[in-house]
Amino acid sequence: MSEEKVKKAKVVKKVSTAAPKKAKAVKKAPELPEVVLKAIKFMDDKKAENIVILDLRKVANISDYFVVATAANAPHLKALGDGLQRLYKNEQYEGYRAAGTGDSGWFIADYDGVMVHVFSLEMRNLYDLEKLWKDAARIELPAV
Repeated sequence: MSEEKVKKAKVVKKVSTAAPKKAKAVKKAPELPEVVLKAIKFMDDKKAENIVILDLRKVANISDYFVVATAANAPHLKALGDGLQRLYKNEQYEGYRAAGTGDSGWFIADYDGVMVHVFSLEMRNLYDLEKLWKDAARIELPAV
């Protein structure tokens, strides 16, 4: 075909007769366990920073949820850890486990499929749980 004929050729746009695709429904955040909500409220009240909830139910069997937060310094980390343990005792969360100290840079409390991790900034950057569990859904923090 010569260049002239190509320039003059009409472009025919095909019209689809198929039904338009429906938009995917947005899944609302799951109803969070009470222990998650109470831990988040406690940490928010005590000025923990960068609180994140990871939903591990579809990607791991070690826990249903991770709650990850950062403490400003070692005394703050110790206070958050001690406070979470008091909260769990007061709420009668029998069988919870806890480990870590302010000086270690990491405190963890585990109860009924929920692991609450509180890190110093340095340790949070080192362990980077959000990157390690990047396939886990990140849940928007509820209003507390």
